Amino acid sequence: MHDVVSAIEEQVGLGPDRIALRVAEQSHTYAELWRAAGGVAASPGPRPGRVGLVFRREFPTYAAYLGILRAGGTVLPIGPRWPEKRVREVLDTAAPATVVVDGDAADPAAYAGARLLSAARHAEGPARLPAGCAATPDEEAYVLYTSGSTGRPKGVPVDHRALRAYLAHVIDRYELGHDCRMAQAADLTFDASVFEILAAWTAGATLVAAAGRSWRAPVRFLAEHGITHLDTVPSVIGIARRMRTLTPGALPDLRWSMFSGEQLTYDAASAWRAAAPGSVVENNYGPTELAGVCVSYRLPDDPALWPETGNGTVPIGTVYPHLEAIVLGPGGAPADDGELCVRGPQRFAGYVDPADDTGRFLRGEAPHTAVAGRPAPEDWYRTGDRVRRRDGLLVHWGRVDRQVKLRGHRVELDEVEAAVRGRAGVREAAVVVVDSQLVATYTADGVTGADLRAHVASLLPDYMVPVVWRQVDDLPLSQNGKLDRALLERA
Repeated sequence: MHDVVSAIEEQVGLGPDRIALRVAEQSHTYAELWRAAGGVAASPGPRPGRVGLVFRREFPTYAAYLGILRAGGTVLPIGPRWPEKRVREVLDTAAPATVVVDGDAADPAAYAGARLLSAARHAEGPARLPAGCAATPDEEAYVLYTSGSTGRPKGVPVDHRALRAYLAHVIDRYELGHDCRMAQAADLTFDASVFEILAAWTAGATLVAAAGRSWRAPVRFLAEHGITHLDTVPSVIGIARRMRTLTPGALPDLRWSMFSGEQLTYDAASAWRAAAPGSVVENNYGPTELAGVCVSYRLPDDPALWPETGNGTVPIGTVYPHLEAIVLGPGGAPADDGELCVRGPQRFAGYVDPADDTGRFLRGEAPHTAVAGRPAPEDWYRTGDRVRRRDGLLVHWGRVDRQVKLRGHRVELDEVEAAVRGRAGVREAAVVVVDSQLVATYTADGVTGADLRAHVASLLPDYMVPVVWRQVDDLPLSQNGKLDRALLERA
């Protein structure tokens, strides 16, 4: 495919009056979006480098997102509810000269040192773009900040080459085209938003933003807007089930349902398939460092063909054909159970802060050697995720560091969670370590902690049976919709 800006410009030419964006009950055509993006692109000047974007789910934000790319700049999403400390950490490391603000979402004092521009005002201005704005394949398209193990956020720059490789594959894979309506529910600081926004626009589809509180009732939002393509986290299934809206046939328009970001259980997948009988269900995996998804598995229509995985979750499947993957055991040798490592055109070139590259890349073939300094294009990225090969498919078993040692025994927290979820009546479960004890938090109907303790004790050794059991109405979620394990550990 073309670079992302040229691909979107081509869609503007093919259908200027087609709807590019539906947000806040308003529809905006491709011509309108392109014109407004041009106004924003002209404001920071050509090739402005990294441009912070303090976003809201309103038209100017989306115009600014495209406008930054049109100017040859790098989109740097900044959460409007981020604490000032995190904003300063991001600004200090990413060093954007310009920050675009949608409305009054930003406290100017938090952005001292950066030039603030109004997305709404410039989206209405003239689109006078100078020549030579197009970014090269090696230049950054966007930078997303992820949580770091040190407590300091890590900046992940993804260049246009990686973005193009990713979009070229998924647009064809998910049959995206002019008659499609893509839900935009992910926070812009979450890599799923890149797929939602740019895959939709480069394919000429309509992007439908879940503005305001609409995503609190996800099934109603999807049904009311006739969404055909959804990319979200499995936690959404739990929310819909608790609201009792995930009824059979509730989502007749949905064609593609892609889940990623956390493990998808067979129980959740089965409930979703019943609600969206015409939808393909795909379980996806991929860290931000690999431009989005890099491994996927399409659930067969016949449940009799669903493979046994050992932990009750849907396999993540096989790596994309244009990428390579290896699994390395604890000693660094190839294994069927170990850490997943990936390389290829979707791999990023290293973190914003080179210090964060330490320990994240490997060079050569077995035995592999740790990379000192910036990685080369052929180096492997260590995902930190543990997988098992089973009948040619990869099954996700959590983070490598989710293995803990208690009373001298190694305990896989994912194995304990699988045992808890296996009890009839349990909807969701999470197990963490607090004060050297296993603590299980769960949602269920008619199941007590004593019931669960007995159930797990019948399956696992006593040292793997949680000591503390907490029943809650809802498991806590992070801003990106993933399970917030850190909050459970502090509870």
